[in-house]
Amino acid sequence: MVGDGGGASRRALLGAAAVAGLALSGCGATAAPASTRPAPAVAERDLALLLAALELERRTVAAYVAGLPLLPRALRGTVQQFLSEELEHTGELISLVRSVGGRVPARPNSFQLGHPSDAAGVLALVHELESAQIATYLSTIPQLSPGPVRAAVASILTVDAQHVSLIRLQQGQAPVPSAFVTGAE
Repeated sequence: MVGDGGGASRRALLGAAAVAGLALSGCGATAAPASTRPAPAVAERDLALLLAALELERRTVAAYVAGLPLLPRALRGTVQQFLSEELEHTGELISLVRSVGGRVPARPNSFQLGHPSDAAGVLALVHELESAQIATYLSTIPQLSPGPVRAAVASILTVDAQHVSLIRLQQGQAPVPSAFVTGAE
């Protein structure tokens, strides 16, 4: 304690300083004002990363759509919610691709998803795809332009991490296997 007269403890002061430092350093913030339009070289790099993420999101959507009929009724509502969120992710990524001047490729007619034949197989497939999304986003975010593009992708990452936690729970596993989200378990 700094003092008994209502003073703050050293731990509280250090905690406040750490929070302030994190807030100031988050998502690649810089002292210079951010441009609303990324530089052409950055936009090109962002475009390739966003298109790769879009491909994976589309594959995950296809897996949820294909697997939904194999799931028990009690689980369908949750999976439909996940599907809805994955569709929102694809929409966000398409919007980001267009915002940097990119052309969105047509969605493939089909994806190789294996042949799950029951709920356990579907959960294993979507668990694998959601984990791959997390790993992709974790490696992609630091390479993206700071600002709105990076923030949008980070937001998608957090939702996918929630999906993995709930899928793990349905699989009888610990929903949060470690203190850090890595995409590798």
